[in-house]
Amino acid sequence: MSYALDNLRLLIAHDSQDEAEQLMNALRNAGRATRAQLALGEDDLVRALKGGAWELMLCRPTFGDSSFESVMSHLNRLGKAIPVILLEDNFTPDTIKAGMSLGARGVVPNDDRDLLSLMVDRVIEFLRLRKELQHSEIVRHDAEKRLSLLMDQSRDAIAYVLDGMHIHANDNYVEMFGYESADDLAGVPIMDMVSASDHAKLKQLLRSRAQDESQTHELECKGVNTEGSEFDATFTFSASTYDGEACTQIVIRAAGVDENEMAERLQEMSQKDQVTGLFSRSWFMDRVDESVAQAANEGRLSTVLYLRLDDFEHHQSGLGLDGADDILKSVAEWLRAEVGEAHLARVDGEDFAVLQPVADMDEAAELAETLRAGIETLMPEVAAKTVHVTASVGVSFVREDARSSQETLTTALKCCNQAQRENAGKGNAVKVHDPMDDVAAGSSEAVAMQVRQALEQGAFNLRYQPLMSLEDEADHAFEVFVNLPQKQGEAMEAKEFMPVAADQGLVGKIDRWVVLNAMRAAAAFSEPVSLVLNLNGASLADATLADWLGKAMRAAKMDGSRVTFQFSEGDAATYLKQAGAFAEKVKALGCGISISRFGGGLDPFKLFQHIPATMVKFEGSFTQELSKAEGRERLTSIIKQVKEGNRKTVVGFVESAAQMQALWTLGGVDYLQGYYLQAPMDKLEIPDAA
Repeated sequence: MSYALDNLRLLIAHDSQDEAEQLMNALRNAGRATRAQLALGEDDLVRALKGGAWELMLCRPTFGDSSFESVMSHLNRLGKAIPVILLEDNFTPDTIKAGMSLGARGVVPNDDRDLLSLMVDRVIEFLRLRKELQHSEIVRHDAEKRLSLLMDQSRDAIAYVLDGMHIHANDNYVEMFGYESADDLAGVPIMDMVSASDHAKLKQLLRSRAQDESQTHELECKGVNTEGSEFDATFTFSASTYDGEACTQIVIRAAGVDENEMAERLQEMSQKDQVTGLFSRSWFMDRVDESVAQAANEGRLSTVLYLRLDDFEHHQSGLGLDGADDILKSVAEWLRAEVGEAHLARVDGEDFAVLQPVADMDEAAELAETLRAGIETLMPEVAAKTVHVTASVGVSFVREDARSSQETLTTALKCCNQAQRENAGKGNAVKVHDPMDDVAAGSSEAVAMQVRQALEQGAFNLRYQPLMSLEDEADHAFEVFVNLPQKQGEAMEAKEFMPVAADQGLVGKIDRWVVLNAMRAAAAFSEPVSLVLNLNGASLADATLADWLGKAMRAAKMDGSRVTFQFSEGDAATYLKQAGAFAEKVKALGCGISISRFGGGLDPFKLFQHIPATMVKFEGSFTQELSKAEGRERLTSIIKQVKEGNRKTVVGFVESAAQMQALWTLGGVDYLQGYYLQAPMDKLEIPDAA
């Protein structure tokens, strides 16, 4: 399994907030998406370490009342395996040696941004390899469990030998040589199992194995038990591992064994996962192969659902491997009961797959959502704790034109990966594959052509999502979004086509199309409404935009007090001077200014020194962290600071009653927005609940 860090969670321990912001901007400019937090002293550091899950830390030798040495001490005390890069002023062999000896993953000069970027890339690669190693260890652990079960159930006598000494044996081997238990046999030399007359042959075989342990060797000899009785035996020596250590496996085949029966038993054992009792990936792939053939011959549509438990590493670190196995067993038992006659397998560490005939894509999507929602409410009891488990689900299809089982499963896996990136990277979502996804993802030229055609033909689609006012029921405000309709499947979202449009220099034209058509719709609406109109960074750099907006508002007969222009915190920081100048011009038109995705930077409040914002929309992760006390405290604090400038506040991504209740009682929130309240609508209308 391959792991990727799409958004780096970065903790910066620094003595200068300005320099820390420069560090973060340098990493972003180098293509590293980051979410950072700054620790200016000891209290900040401890709070951040206890309250966040960090992937990398940048640290100055001293910062406030703390130091690099204190950082490493806290990491050890709290059991945090966070790699630390030391930003050293005095970059010498001695300081490098001192930093590395204290546990730094790397040491770089404080003023060398290029070297820092390279070092961060290397640490990220280290993190990726560490995650893959952890996954491999889990797979190995599972394989050893399977092997141990097979060994215990085998009719053959089997033992493991290291450096000529026994380290483990099954009951048949122990009984064959007259020992009472495997513990009594531990440490006994293999030479004691063979008649003295055959010692020379055994020594020769062991010398041969020392030269090439990968080969399998057989020794026909006289075995000898603890009473000195000899018997005919054939010892088979082969390379193996036991408890993670390379060793030699010895098998003495039992007489009168039915080879066909044993082959069937081995085949069955190889196809079953010993932790969950579900079938293995190889068995599942055979079933998908059969489904591909049925689709080609009979036109039968089937779906493959790829389910992955979210944040499973957290459960492993908190409950241990055995506790994590208990979670897998609980989920497997529930899935087995839920999917009935559908084919079900455990295909990887925390990954399950379902193969089910369906009538259409909607039925597959409903099944995926049912499984996702069911797992979310499962709440298994593990080690006297109630564990909250969620899963992300990717959905692909075995159609008449399906090429292979591997392609079908890979497509489902890719959709599962996309689902895991939803909800601020927390997953618990469903992604259904659409054939148009392949075209959109594979051809920027095709997307650019669609964008140009949409501009020429006015073929974009506007969607309106209400902002629910907590103070005035008569305040009907809507944020405006744009998508690109497709001939087949769902419309292409802005996040998919805007990067291509930006490369082609078309973003500004799209923004103007959205503004003009949204204002026309609002002006024609039966009741007064307010609009929040999103602008991209490229539009902020257009010095002619503000004047054009004034003309467009007059043409649409739209009052400036009912229009708020919104751009992201990242674009505001990148185009700071242009954003400030634009804001002053539209403010003169009576319009409001909103900054979206607010709170992701180290000190977003600095933007207010340059941009007269009248509203902010907080970054989505704040909503996701409302279930944690520290998350609520952090949002309360940032709301308080925002409100000091008499600015309106918007909290989006409200997806549950619990989140809504928490925000309702939080204080300082002016508007709520999210799918729980109302999904974006294709036309401007006031929802019944508004």
